[in-house]
Amino acid sequence: YDWDTSPEKRHASPKFYGFVPATAYKRVIVFASMLAISAGMLVIRGMSIVLLGLVGKRWVFGYVCADLGLYLISKGFRGDFWYWLPAGGYVEI
Repeated sequence: YDWDTSPEKRHASPKFYGFVPATAYKRVIVFASMLAISAGMLVIRGMSIVLLGLVGKRWVFGYVCADLGLYLISKGFRGDFWYWLPAGGYVEI
């Protein structure tokens, strides 16, 4: 958030920085919208797990494993494991 709202970063690269508007009123709108979308996604994910649990536990296990597996695969392709698991030394993936 601080990087996007920094006046120095906006001046250096205005096409990249600036997702969050400069005025306080518009910042509140963006923040509230992002909060509502995040909460909605959590509700949808939770409800889908509950509904799959009514069908059978295998479906829940498959859904959670597929979701976590896709997340870890995307982390691997992006090379984010160095920052995701700060174990230090030769322990890091």
